[in-house]
Amino acid sequence: MRKTVDIITSAFNEEACLPELFARLHSLAESEDAYDFRFIVIDNGSSDSSWNIVKGKQAEDSRYVAIKMSRNFSLDAAFTCGLDHAKSDVAIIMTSDLQDPPEAIPLLLRQFESGYDQVLAKITNRGTVPLLRRKLSESFYKIANFMTGGMLPESVSDFRLVSRKCYEAIRTLRESHRFLRGLGSWVGFKTTNIEIERPPRFAGESKWLGTSLIRVIVHGFQSIFAYSTLPLAWVSIFGVFASLVSILSLAVFTAVWILLGVPFAGFGSIIAAIVLCFSITILVLGVIAQYIGLIYEEVKQRPLYLVEELI
Repeated sequence: MRKTVDIITSAFNEEACLPELFARLHSLAESEDAYDFRFIVIDNGSSDSSWNIVKGKQAEDSRYVAIKMSRNFSLDAAFTCGLDHAKSDVAIIMTSDLQDPPEAIPLLLRQFESGYDQVLAKITNRGTVPLLRRKLSESFYKIANFMTGGMLPESVSDFRLVSRKCYEAIRTLRESHRFLRGLGSWVGFKTTNIEIERPPRFAGESKWLGTSLIRVIVHGFQSIFAYSTLPLAWVSIFGVFASLVSILSLAVFTAVWILLGVPFAGFGSIIAAIVLCFSITILVLGVIAQYIGLIYEEVKQRPLYLVEELI
């Protein structure tokens, strides 16, 4: 019996890439004759002609499912929408800018045929990404991997294959802060990866590189906080350590003051110590505030996305 595949992709102002993407997906479907393909294309609040292109393709090819979001949501929310509409034996998640090359999909399918429920695409070359962004990405993966006990593998992207039982497990997880790479790691199942080089964009401008550096850093920390309580444990341990140091320091200085008296000199040291303590306090409060912010987002229980039109 032929197995079915849902390919899920999200487009945000990708009018220049979509025709080429559809052509390559068509070639893929022709070459993989053991599978029946369906293509779920989400227009994530585009302001260009992306939605018209997606609608036009759906009108001429019934294998396409066209979904228009009510506005621009996060990429992970758009992928969640695609997974919610998946119903095939396998779902493959990919971006629409052709930096997740459709030509790598057969490699994902071969690993699935070997018995894997998740096949991740590991990026071996990000040469088209500026050096600073590459270093930040590398740092994020190292920190996230450490804080989650190795749950988040390094250098993997959203480009992946998930079996039906895997994506059905993922879509039961409805937390507001969507980080699909973390959700996929959390549900587990038999997992492997393939290595690919990330090609340059086919056309248009990168949405990720257009995002401000501060926003990227904040989003990275939120993703870590959403999957690890280790920073809170560090705050507690640091608080105990700082208290012990303070008690010992007070004992030593008290002995010095009794024996030698209190000198007038040292005003600068006192000010430095006060500033340091305030800085540490603000840092600790900042970490706690991030967790409170995540809790705040969760308790509102808003929908993860809103669909304006589905064809």
